[in-house]
Amino acid sequence: MSKLISFVLICTIFSASASITLADQIILKNGDKITGTIVKKDGDSIIIKTESAGLVTIVWAAVERIVSDAKLNVTLTDGQLIKGKVDAENNKVSVQTDNAGTVAVEKDKIKIVRSDAEQANFEAEQERLRNPSLGDLWNGNADVGYSMTGGNSRTSTFTAAVQAARETSRDKISVYANAIKAGNSTSGRSVSTANALWYGARYDVNLSKKTFAFGSADFEHDRPQKLRVRSSFGAGFGYRAIRSERAQLDLFAGAAYTLAYFTNNTRTKGAELLFGDELKYKLNSRMSLTQRWVVYPGITDKGLRSNFNASLVTNLNNWLGWHVTAGNRYNSNPAVGAKKSDNFFSTGLRASFGRKK
Repeated sequence: MSKLISFVLICTIFSASASITLADQIILKNGDKITGTIVKKDGDSIIIKTESAGLVTIVWAAVERIVSDAKLNVTLTDGQLIKGKVDAENNKVSVQTDNAGTVAVEKDKIKIVRSDAEQANFEAEQERLRNPSLGDLWNGNADVGYSMTGGNSRTSTFTAAVQAARETSRDKISVYANAIKAGNSTSGRSVSTANALWYGARYDVNLSKKTFAFGSADFEHDRPQKLRVRSSFGAGFGYRAIRSERAQLDLFAGAAYTLAYFTNNTRTKGAELLFGDELKYKLNSRMSLTQRWVVYPGITDKGLRSNFNASLVTNLNNWLGWHVTAGNRYNSNPAVGAKKSDNFFSTGLRASFGRKK
């Protein structure tokens, strides 16, 4: 009986020690040791999945040694991919491969390290990027804002906006919609001070790294402007003036045909030129500015329209932010009784969605 108990104890101890050994280990420069499963190293950090603390992110510069039990996929700065068990200490890294034996690598030459699961996800994403379906690669954001007052007079303002884009190496599809509704009530009389909807889409096809051709369709409804619907169909060419980590600036020009119906049963139509710009600028790690301005000088008549919109966004986390948006819509030939210019201002929450670039 005692021999059986001893055998069971030995097997238990061996199994426990084996389970400890059969794991990846990260040893830090301060002597701390973290045991688990290495998920990936990308950029300046490495992620390991532990039993007790879940995913732990460690600064790459703080790592003294790595010993992997499972095979890892190591991508070097020159693009070479090596797969095997990794033993890294200080600046010396060895990868035990199945075919080439032990391969020595300098630590600063390692760009990315992925587990088999992470590597499979990465390769599947790359295949999807090479052959995307129409439903893939979309990203965008949605804004909402609301304000109200009560008492002797009651006022309320509601704003909403959504914009989304699907961009590949060949082309880009972008869609947008903006709505604003505002009113006040005094002595039981309700007055609508704003009731507008703007929406549209644009398709860009790349001609070169810097140039593109586009086609667009924009629609507008604005009750205070007595505008039932305005449809504008345009086409032209664009130039990517700036492309950097911090800023992107597109300039574009072309022509459009516009048809407008008003609530007094009048109608206008005619050809227009169009000139515009789109700017995205990253102020810091949390704040960004976007701006779009399109000017439509008339060809058939000598009028002028312009649409301006700018938003300042502060990220609260990786998907939620706070936006401050201002804009102006100008028409030199408005309907009788309507003003030429409308200004708007809104603030509220912004939710991001879709694939992150």
